[in-house]
Amino acid sequence: MVEYVDGKICLESLEIKDIIDIDILQDFLDNFALGMNCAAVSVDREGKEVTRPSYYRDFCQNYIHMSPLGDERCAECHNRMGEEAVKSGKPYIGNCHAGLIDFAAPIMVNGHHLGTVLGGQLLNRNPDIAHMKVLAGDLGLDKEELAKAAEKIDIVPDKNIRAAAEVLYVVVNQMAQSGYGTLEIQYLSNTLADNFIQISQAVESLTNSALDITEHQHDLEAEIQGVNHLTNEIGKIMDSIAQVARKIKMIGLNASIEAARLGEAGRGFAVVANEIQHLSADTAKTTSQVTALNLNIEEKLQTTIENSRKTLGVTEDQSAAMEELYATVQNSVKLADSIRELFVK
Repeated sequence: MVEYVDGKICLESLEIKDIIDIDILQDFLDNFALGMNCAAVSVDREGKEVTRPSYYRDFCQNYIHMSPLGDERCAECHNRMGEEAVKSGKPYIGNCHAGLIDFAAPIMVNGHHLGTVLGGQLLNRNPDIAHMKVLAGDLGLDKEELAKAAEKIDIVPDKNIRAAAEVLYVVVNQMAQSGYGTLEIQYLSNTLADNFIQISQAVESLTNSALDITEHQHDLEAEIQGVNHLTNEIGKIMDSIAQVARKIKMIGLNASIEAARLGEAGRGFAVVANEIQHLSADTAKTTSQVTALNLNIEEKLQTTIENSRKTLGVTEDQSAAMEELYATVQNSVKLADSIRELFVK
């Protein structure tokens, strides 16, 4: 079972089947055993068979393993040879309890033992018939039949046996390393896809916010333009008031002249004329102050409008950049998904 700890594959729980297709391994061992005239089988850490025995000899399959004691001794030999192979990290070649030559090739990934490929059931010289008959007696087997089965075992030079063990070791470990690498890439692609999805969601949110800001900035500029328009209208009104004030002043002057001409009879009219002139002067003064204030507001508005346009330009550029970034992230998400689908298939 594949487990991950802190983003890394837990090698202690990793099994052969997690990184090697067992059907492909079985085909390879079948063909290897047939081509090399030897037996082969793969086992896990505990010595349990992962593949079916390939090209087992009649001597072993139908005689030695048919004896409970013989089967037990074979298991002990397999375990011993597997342990020796794991210690060295290389193929180990030795003799089994029946006198045949076997070898064990450890399946290693980053220094961790996942299992062992066992092979052999060979001889490098003619069988010792006397020894075979003694062995048959120990295991409760027919002496003559066991001796005949021993004579059918292939005699292979030591260098060929070493070469066969080395080939088995190299190929199976390459399969294991390749499968492990595929697991790592698969995990990274899944993580990458998930990260890109999160980034995509964040960028989408930022893009929407940038678009909202741009829209609000447009609204703000429109409002500022509206206020600027109102100040222009106020300026026109103040001009009109100033003109009225000037006319009132002229009326006051004319009234004063007329009151002076009438003398005592025009005294009351003179008071009114005087008040009219004061009103005209106050109106003119107030109009001048309001006009100055309005001009100051208009100047500030123009500065605000200019800054608003600059800000709007920046927000529009940011919105465009965010949209472009969002499109790029979306493409990256699709790419990561495509990579992930390669391993799912």
